Amino acid sequence: MQPHADSADGVVSVSVTVEICKIIPKMLDLIKSTFHRFFAPKQDDWHLLFEQAPCGVALVDAPTGTVRSVNGHFAQLMGCSPASLRQAPWSTLARSVLRPGETQAAEFLTQQPLEKGSRIHQLLRSDGVQVFAEISVMATLPDPHGKTVCVLMAKDVSEQLLAEEKLRVSEQRLRLLTDSARDVVWTMSPLGEITYVSPAIEQLRGYTPEEAMKHTIDETLTPDSQAVSLQYFVDVAAALQQGLPPPEFRNELEYWRKDGSRFWTEVLAFPVMGANGSLVEILGVSRDISQRRLYEDSLHQARERAEKANAAKTEFLAHISHEIRTPMSAMLSLTDLVLATPLDDQQRVLLNKSKSAGRLLLGIINDILDLSKLEHGKLELAHLPFDLRDVLQQVSDLVGQACASKGLHYLVEWAPEVHPHRLGDAQRLAQVLLNLVGNAIKFTERGHVRVSVRHAFSAAEHAHLRFEVQDTGMGLAPQLQAKVFEGFVQGDDAYTRAQGGTGLGLSICKRLAQQMGGDVGVESQVGVGSTFWFTVRLPLSHAGDDQKRDAQGLQAADQVQGLRVLLAEDNLSMRGILQQLLELAGAQVAVAENGLVAIQMLGEVRCDLVLMDIQMPVMGGLEAARRIRQNPAFHDVPIVALTAGGFNEDRDLCLEAGMNDYLMKPFEYKDLIEVLQRNAPSQRAQR
Repeated sequence: MQPHADSADGVVSVSVTVEICKIIPKMLDLIKSTFHRFFAPKQDDWHLLFEQAPCGVALVDAPTGTVRSVNGHFAQLMGCSPASLRQAPWSTLARSVLRPGETQAAEFLTQQPLEKGSRIHQLLRSDGVQVFAEISVMATLPDPHGKTVCVLMAKDVSEQLLAEEKLRVSEQRLRLLTDSARDVVWTMSPLGEITYVSPAIEQLRGYTPEEAMKHTIDETLTPDSQAVSLQYFVDVAAALQQGLPPPEFRNELEYWRKDGSRFWTEVLAFPVMGANGSLVEILGVSRDISQRRLYEDSLHQARERAEKANAAKTEFLAHISHEIRTPMSAMLSLTDLVLATPLDDQQRVLLNKSKSAGRLLLGIINDILDLSKLEHGKLELAHLPFDLRDVLQQVSDLVGQACASKGLHYLVEWAPEVHPHRLGDAQRLAQVLLNLVGNAIKFTERGHVRVSVRHAFSAAEHAHLRFEVQDTGMGLAPQLQAKVFEGFVQGDDAYTRAQGGTGLGLSICKRLAQQMGGDVGVESQVGVGSTFWFTVRLPLSHAGDDQKRDAQGLQAADQVQGLRVLLAEDNLSMRGILQQLLELAGAQVAVAENGLVAIQMLGEVRCDLVLMDIQMPVMGGLEAARRIRQNPAFHDVPIVALTAGGFNEDRDLCLEAGMNDYLMKPFEYKDLIEVLQRNAPSQRAQR
């Protein structure tokens, strides 16, 4: 049907060419062939056909314009009974049901004689109901008496017109949306031809819709995006060939503009399928994402700059670590050597203070390095069996003197249901405890410091433990509690600043606790005290393993005596100090100033263990270790690295080069003895 407006008299009249009924041509043939039966005595067959026609039928006498007969459908459409219509003048009847103002419709239906044709008319029935009806003058036939009869047919098309109007409004609404949308809406035929482009294309590419529809894929997309687009058509064809629904398309494509520039779009495309399962078209939407891509590129560049800055920071920390740790190692080692000689009380006090200051400086360096490792996710935790009581005793030994000097009571509370044998990193656990206990002692002038241990959740969930450090100190203001675990945060009064420190300790505690599967927190009241707590996950271990390890450690105490050590160290001062420390432990020492000399000496002197500095002139420790391992004669000789680097990468490089262990500078005398014991040939054979 094709609607058109008739506004001659200001009233909209819709004319639609409608095939009223597919059987109408057959009906006309039947009417012509059986018309004479209408006047015959027996009319049953004719009336059956007449009444059961799927549309309204009326017979009008051509010369007089009088209605001879109507079927039920026609009468219902007019809103009258069939009897009331018979013998009525057709022109009067037509004017009575036509909607007022339909002048052209009235002329068509009341002209004399009636001419063939078809129009849609708006009728106002006698019952007040308005309907749209298509009334057609189909044929003029002669009757047996020599008179002519006009055949009129009518069909109610109200619902059909209403559906068409809804479709027209919907199409108009869709057109308005696509025409006003900032995104480009387009359709494409199965052959890849653009069949529609919304006006937004002109803003996007600089072409009118008509111009854009004529473009080939080469003129539309950049080469890389062409390949992506063509692959989609291949995927669609493959899906259709297999009888599967074709896939949707969602990707980012780069388009050409009219000025030759490029820009990125996000493209969504959806296959539109016909009733028979064939592909009718592809409906797509393209959105300009140039600004988003620029933003993403700027973020990517910013991330790269940040990564480079972090890498530079890491490199700087590694370098400064080496530069500071080497002389500090000499200072602490020299202090240990002097403390091993006869001294008067004042000298011993001064030397111990010097050593404490060195340890404090070392702690600050370690805090900075630990924070950097935690930020980069490079701090690895040990997963070894240990006795929780040993950790608490170690903390007590280290803080006992500080508590006593301030007159504080140091208390430890242990929940009886907590099993002492655990798996984890005892050193890092002690580090967190020492930091919290140290802070508690630092800011408490009277009263006590209490450390308590219990299950974090319940006795059934025994892996998570909760540690609390409670003091009767100065307390924390609420605003400081919220940020005390941030890096470089300290109190803002003169007393707090006078206590020293970097402000990193609690930040490191938080990160360590989180890395150990827990968290940290604080509860505090100014003038009353604070309770710092943390939780960690420490699974149970077998006590027998700890006891066996302890027994082996005691047996290894004699392994350093008589151990033949080859020491490779380029720093003359450090080399002399290390030699004295080794000899103090009972080892026999041969020295080399670089890695190349150490390799040569291995072939000249008998050696049980090599102590190798990493950074040396001529040949560094890593290259020397690789060459030593290439010689089958020295394949099993233990090599211990001396490194001032504070990162896991330094340790990994040592192990990859073939070294067995490493000792980080600065170290104390006991650290040196432990690493020698751990790698002595007889001790290694027991492991």
